[in-house]
Amino acid sequence: MNMNFKLLIPFGLAAGLLAQAPPPGPPQELPGLLAGRAGMRVGFMAKQLNLSAEQKATMKAIGQKHKDEMKAKHVAQRDARKAFQAVMADPNAKTADIQAAHQVLSQRSLDIALAGHALRAEMRAVLTPEQQAKADQLRADFQAKHQERMMHLRKGLGLEK
Repeated sequence: MNMNFKLLIPFGLAAGLLAQAPPPGPPQELPGLLAGRAGMRVGFMAKQLNLSAEQKATMKAIGQKHKDEMKAKHVAQRDARKAFQAVMADPNAKTADIQAAHQVLSQRSLDIALAGHALRAEMRAVLTPEQQAKADQLRADFQAKHQERMMHLRKGLGLEK
């Protein structure tokens, strides 16, 4: 049997199996995904900061108070992103249409940033000065690790040397 033909057989079988595989399910909605991760972060922070039962209850109440507002802001941002992507995909889109869609998306992102900042400030007020210092250090450590992961990703994609 020809060597090239022997190499093609496994690839042909793999292609056939891939063609029969069911398509992946729909992606998880963003607000639910964020809620799960946010819950993990809050639990981690509560443990690291050694929050009292009263502080935990206050933090939970603050989170609940802002939950619907934050969810609505994330949904609005997702919708604005979809609209922007639709305009970008339209070969007949005018510059003004692209700018307008981008402006809406930028505003929705700013809305989330401002609301998140206010939420963090409200939660920070519950902490003692020692807990605030520890929270600042944890946040700085998280940001440093995130930057490192992003640098490795960019290097892996060939975007940086």
